Amino acid sequence: MKYLLLFFIFMVLLWQWRHARAPKVKQAQRKSASGPVDMVRCAHCGLHLPASDAVQGASALYCSTEHRQAQES
Repeated sequence: MKYLLLFFIFMVLLWQWRHARAPKVKQAQRKSASGPVDMVRCAHCGLHLPASDAVQGASALYCSTEHRQAQES
């Protein structure tokens, strides 16, 4: 009976801790979610990658400088 009471107290404390922590966790998740990212296609190999990672060529976007050089030379 003593262990059952200790288990019950532990579960109540755990529930309260998780309940109090939930809004903070949700706020942190909202801040870290950056939303959709624009994707572009490499003109050499066709790989889709984020626009922020693309290498700008003379007339197209590429996934790496090697592909830019290979396509433009």
